[in-house]
Amino acid sequence: MNDSRAEQENKLEDCQKQVSQLKRENEVLLRNLHAVNEKLRDSERLKGHFISNITNEIINPFASVLALADNIQYLKEGDISKAKRMAELIFEEAFHLDFQLKNIFAAALIEAGNDELKISNFNFKEFIDHIVQYFSKQLQKKNLRISLGVANCPEYNENFRFTSDKEKLELILKNLISNSIKFSPEDTAIELEFCYGNGILSLEVSDHGKGIHPEDRKVIFDRFKQLDEKINSINSGHGLGLSIVMAYTDLFGGKLSLNDNLNGGIRVILSIPESAETNDWDDLEGFLLDTETSY
Repeated sequence: MNDSRAEQENKLEDCQKQVSQLKRENEVLLRNLHAVNEKLRDSERLKGHFISNITNEIINPFASVLALADNIQYLKEGDISKAKRMAELIFEEAFHLDFQLKNIFAAALIEAGNDELKISNFNFKEFIDHIVQYFSKQLQKKNLRISLGVANCPEYNENFRFTSDKEKLELILKNLISNSIKFSPEDTAIELEFCYGNGILSLEVSDHGKGIHPEDRKVIFDRFKQLDEKINSINSGHGLGLSIVMAYTDLFGGKLSLNDNLNGGIRVILSIPESAETNDWDDLEGFLLDTETSY
């Protein structure tokens, strides 16, 4: 009888333990479900904010270009100065639209998980010169200059060639330089330093702008997040730039850090390992249409 009672008590204790375990598992599942629901709600909010911003980023430049082009038709003879100014505005809007569309398409591929590295071997000096030339009008507008420098780097020379995804590395640098141009005060320099050694390409982009508050640094790499939510056709941005920089850095297997510049402003340090070999994109370049517009 005592054995039977003890056996029943053991079974009851086992059942209680199982119930307690199930409760704990249920609590974990509920917390996970709550977290998933929060992420879904955040995703919907981000999606709405993204669509709203992107719509303005695309519609505003197009509307400006159409309006300016229409006004040019009705200029009188002798209004060459007005026509020139309108042409400059059309260029600014078209430049902005071209750059933002590249970011939008890049972000879409990243979000879909369909992006991959397209490795080629290219002359690095020509690569840097092309990027500096790309921003020539934007630099001139604020009387800025890009100061190029090579750190203690015995492995680098003017004929240095780097093996990587040229298009993605280019978009990384363009986003960093674009941010520096946007926030730099007039008549200052943007420093671009680079070095290559032990298979690692190191890049530093520094400016002398207002910098980034330590609290804001927690969110600037979030996709579709923008510190300044105001929309202005020429000077705005939908917050994709730095998130693309971070995503591509991860794709390269590189490292990214953001520090205060000693003379004010911000300093972004990027390290990218060189790819071991190309994947035939060099051979294909001659057969593909050149999608890069020269400015």
